[in-house]
Amino acid sequence: MGTLEHILDEMTYATTHIADIVRKEKAKGRIIVACMPVHTAEELVYASGAFPVGAWGAEKMMISRASEYLPPYACSVVQSITELGAIGAYDNLDAAVVSCLCDTLKCLTQNFLSTNPNVKMIAIKYPQNHKLEGAVRYLMDELFGIKNKLEELTGKSITDTAIYKSIEIYNENRKEMMTFVKHLSKKPGLLTNRQRHTVIKSRYFMDKAYHTGLMKSLNTELAAMATPAFNGIRVYAAGIMIEPQEILDVLDELDYAIVYDELAHETRQFYHPVPDGVDQIERLARQFQTYEGNPLIYDPFKKRAEMIASGAKENNADAVLYVQLKFCDPDEYDYPWVRKAVNEAGLPIMNLEIEQSMQSVEPVRTRLQAFAEQLTSRL
Repeated sequence: MGTLEHILDEMTYATTHIADIVRKEKAKGRIIVACMPVHTAEELVYASGAFPVGAWGAEKMMISRASEYLPPYACSVVQSITELGAIGAYDNLDAAVVSCLCDTLKCLTQNFLSTNPNVKMIAIKYPQNHKLEGAVRYLMDELFGIKNKLEELTGKSITDTAIYKSIEIYNENRKEMMTFVKHLSKKPGLLTNRQRHTVIKSRYFMDKAYHTGLMKSLNTELAAMATPAFNGIRVYAAGIMIEPQEILDVLDELDYAIVYDELAHETRQFYHPVPDGVDQIERLARQFQTYEGNPLIYDPFKKRAEMIASGAKENNADAVLYVQLKFCDPDEYDYPWVRKAVNEAGLPIMNLEIEQSMQSVEPVRTRLQAFAEQLTSRL
């Protein structure tokens, strides 16, 4: 088995044996801190010596207990996180960092206290009008609060040197991740859509320095591989996430290739490096200030629409796949602007509504097949 297969196998294991990984890290004496959607200043968690683990719910989760805490029109990601908490799946956690970037996540900060009373809940409140200098100062105060709570949790001081080293590790990981997605943009068909998703998702469940080492080896392998003959449909994916992963299998079966994305669960996590600076907390705050076109942050000029349209053109996409997570109001609100910009760029777009908890992807298959037929007739 070659290096490529070894790396993909290790990353697949990380995404499918999360509980085992948490138990192993716990056995080493590490504090386990869940990092909930969408942004949680993970560098501070890493700098504290704790093990950060992504917690974005579970695909195909049957919702039962979560209905005690949330209305049925709450998004399926928060529904499944709440369900997992209620059934004890988070019992090995020591803490969880929860952001307040949408109304449903705000509910999660309170519901988590009820479903996981023995897990320390650390809320981080990001400023919406994030371009203001006052917003930077506000966020610095929030980050100092997170730092203090992590120090209480671990019993260790988080030094500026530790934060600096953590930022450097995360920025290096972001660099390798961007190299990875660019490889697949230039060489569609090099990996399957599911493999692409697995590589990106695995960074939630591995030590970042170790994951970066794997990414360097993977990128070396991909750079050396010849560009495959690909005659299928190149798509730019937008939205929150694409799960259940069977949707990715359907995309593969129908000869789609995701050449780039702005998914909150994927490329949006590493697109923005932490900028240079002297004050390490200020660096983290100013990273948030660099975000553009994020549906969860104040965007009065709807820059996201043009960013998606131009991104699709730059990556030679044949179409845009707008993956609409059901009941995600910020994403749904943006769609008219996105559709207009994409159409003006001369590209077709499909709004594909999904739920992370959906039990069957056959309705999705039907829509993607019909869209593929429409695209094939015009390509």
